[in-house]
Amino acid sequence: MKIGLVTTGFPRFEGDCSGAFLLTVARAIVAQGHTVRVLAPEPRGSGPAPRWPGIEVRWVPYARPRALQRSFYGSGAPDNLRLRPARWLGALSFTAALLRASRLELADCDALLSSWCIPSGWVASRTAGGRPHLCLCHATDVRWLAKMPGGRAVAREIADGASSIWFLSAGLRERFLETAGVDPSQVRCHIGPMPIESPRELAEPRPAIRRRLGIEGFTLLFLGRLVPVKGLAELLRAIAAFPRPVSIRIAGDGPERDELRALARRLGIDATFEGWVGAERKEALFRACDAIVVPSRPLDGLPTVLFEAQARALPIIATEVAAIPTRMRSHPDVELVPANDPIALRRAILRTHDRSAGAASLRA
Repeated sequence: MKIGLVTTGFPRFEGDCSGAFLLTVARAIVAQGHTVRVLAPEPRGSGPAPRWPGIEVRWVPYARPRALQRSFYGSGAPDNLRLRPARWLGALSFTAALLRASRLELADCDALLSSWCIPSGWVASRTAGGRPHLCLCHATDVRWLAKMPGGRAVAREIADGASSIWFLSAGLRERFLETAGVDPSQVRCHIGPMPIESPRELAEPRPAIRRRLGIEGFTLLFLGRLVPVKGLAELLRAIAAFPRPVSIRIAGDGPERDELRALARRLGIDATFEGWVGAERKEALFRACDAIVVPSRPLDGLPTVLFEAQARALPIIATEVAAIPTRMRSHPDVELVPANDPIALRRAILRTHDRSAGAASLRA
């Protein structure tokens, strides 16, 4: 089969965090003997679209000159649009361009997969034409649908044109169905996190990995885009007042990188900014660090990194926002704290620090 994937963001290169879970999904589809054709926004200043075996990426241009294409990537569409309302014009022009491209480029596909209700789910529902269509809903897009003018009609079109819809939590499913005004029996729904790659085998034992990476003592891991909604600034302030030695490895990149690096220097924190990391380096950091911290702010969704850490028995410290509490409470070594509360975050880190020796044995 040929699967058409419609999305508002797809990795621009190996290791890119933008839509990284979708590359995982596409690779899994290819592993089953199928092929994938991706339609995603053209990044500004982009080169040729990347290619992976069995995966064909086609960028969709939506503004000229190319430098005006600022609605996606970077901080991500939610922050881009919230901080610069004028970029909604780009989002609207992308919706029209994506609809045209979907009709032309995906006509020979056997089934469609869309990520984000708007515009991807709506576009795929309009062009599915009876073909199977799975729509992946997140958190921000469901909230937008509930608030935007005409959101009820858009949600109903998505429900009518999708053969099934995937939600991160039962709460998001209920909110979507309420917005669409449809009976739950009319829509086939799935609930669960976004897919992750299985842990990789590493030849080195943990002590050797730590020596190679230059990691000593209690070390935290942050993995994600360096944007406000991820809450890294709050984490750095919490670490600055930590009563015991602690280091942090920060894997990821984004528009706040220079500002966050300067903040870490001012606070005197032992912070290493890794930048984008490939799969092997990422796996090594998971194995070498003592805990992962996901200090999301209220508008974040359900970060995939939580489930990557869970798959590796890595202690987790996360904020109680969106669907995180519902999905994480069953984890055997998790600390949940209120968002935007550095004191509570620091206390959770201290408790995790005191349990770190036992946690290392559990991971082994």
